[in-house]
Amino acid sequence: MVLIIEDDDAFRRAVATTLKRGGYRTLGANSGREGLELALKNLPDLILLDLVLPGQRGTEVCETLKRQNLTAGIPVLILTGNDREGQEIACLDLGADDYLTKPVPGARLLARCRALLRRTGKAAGARSIRLGGLELDYPLKMAVLSGTNYPHLTPKEFGVLYELALASPEPRDRDSLYQKVWGMSPPSQASLHTVDVHIQRIRLKLGWPPDRWIIGIHGRGYLLKPSAS
Repeated sequence: MVLIIEDDDAFRRAVATTLKRGGYRTLGANSGREGLELALKNLPDLILLDLVLPGQRGTEVCETLKRQNLTAGIPVLILTGNDREGQEIACLDLGADDYLTKPVPGARLLARCRALLRRTGKAAGARSIRLGGLELDYPLKMAVLSGTNYPHLTPKEFGVLYELALASPEPRDRDSLYQKVWGMSPPSQASLHTVDVHIQRIRLKLGWPPDRWIIGIHGRGYLLKPSAS
């Protein structure tokens, strides 16, 4: 099921029609508050979210969805007609999984939805992994370091750490990390800075200095290397 949070009734109906032709069931909400209630009640497979909503901005809705355990793993695709410079990166930093500007061709919208849902389906089969004193609990999206739980990583932060752990002892470049975690090619060179930001946040939350655990390698990206202590 796809939840469409959009206050423009005509546009919401048009998107719903496109999705239904693609074989998806849909549910609609015309405000951020209603969208959050429906998301918690129905736990949809995917959420399409407008940024300009009555009462509560779409960015606030996205942040709330990604902060709550029940909805944090649901992919969020931003659909907005109010595009501004830097807004796409800001939305991705908040946890959005994709970003499109209106109007969007139906075929393109369906392709992006399929990509996000395929990624979710693949993730369902992922398993927890251990690397030195670090354990990554995939179902809970939690890092456990030397017996201490770190449950406050966002889904994107956990995804970056998980992909680095899968690749270890080889490094991963920012482009491949972005494709794996965000489910698409970086829309611009500036978008790769999002990966750097997430690396910084992981280090901060886990108390890792820049020269231990996650190590930046010039021209090659990042390497996750178990620390000796």
